[in-house]
Amino acid sequence: MPPLNCTNPPLGLQVSAYLWWNALYAVSIASSLLVLVGPFLFPRTAGLYCVLPYVTYTLFKRDELKHGAPWPYFSQRFPAFFCLRKYLRLEFDTLPKRLVEAEKADNAQFIFAAFPHGTSSDFRILMDGILHTALPNIADKVRVLAASILFRIPVVREFCLWTKCCDASRSVAEGLLDEKFSILVLPGGMDEQIRTECGKETIYLSKRKGFIKLAIRKGIPVVPVYVFGTSDHYLTSNVLFGLRYWIMRNLKMCIPLASGLAGSSCPRSIRTTIAFGEPISFESREDGQPTEKELEAAHKTFTEAIINLFDEHKVRLGYGDRNLKVL
Repeated sequence: MPPLNCTNPPLGLQVSAYLWWNALYAVSIASSLLVLVGPFLFPRTAGLYCVLPYVTYTLFKRDELKHGAPWPYFSQRFPAFFCLRKYLRLEFDTLPKRLVEAEKADNAQFIFAAFPHGTSSDFRILMDGILHTALPNIADKVRVLAASILFRIPVVREFCLWTKCCDASRSVAEGLLDEKFSILVLPGGMDEQIRTECGKETIYLSKRKGFIKLAIRKGIPVVPVYVFGTSDHYLTSNVLFGLRYWIMRNLKMCIPLASGLAGSSCPRSIRTTIAFGEPISFESREDGQPTEKELEAAHKTFTEAIINLFDEHKVRLGYGDRNLKVL
């Protein structure tokens, strides 16, 4: 009997997912090459009529990085996203009652802290089209923080913006919260991404306290989120880990060695379930200025909450043989 977290989609669905996802990656790579070398090879056709207008647009539309450029019809109905959601059986687990009630409030606002990042965290853009089914009251006011480098890659940039992703800078995060948006962050970032191992559940959290401090300063509850399945989307390798880690640290580029369906960039057909924990509120004696002791205590509380969230759901979702490792 196959594990509960594995799926066996129809062959037609597998082929569709394979073609769609690899085509999107190919278009993104081709677009990047066009921007980089097109002006030199074809200065008039590629440079003047394609690259120059696009680069000019991205330079002058920097405000999009602060709020995204939501396109609900695209995120909900784009065939590739619809296909991948069905292929991965991407779904939200039942929300805890406290979160359901808190989400109904007129002034509801949260910081969703999601783990693990996985090899590519494709769930970020795929979930936008169905987020309203889990968080109907605030879905339109949720923004996802994404790495700055993603907004420099043609096609990837547009997909991120159209699915409510914003630049993951401190100023953008604070601005969104001040404007009463909720935000979803992936605190593990590249440190977690490069450590992703298929078959293991590892999160990078011990040194990640910025989102906790931000929550205390703004007086906004934090909701732990665990994405079951994302660690297994790709088969991974630790070959040249030292070199790739050096590149990540010094050049701010993460290069995971991984392969998906039939060795491609399409993730493997692993059921993906997004589980939410209960909102956690933190307090400090001085409004907006937590002491080091208060920050440590809050971080410990959150760490325990994300571990408990994983343990609560792991058996039912097919991960009963795994323990969550916190680095």
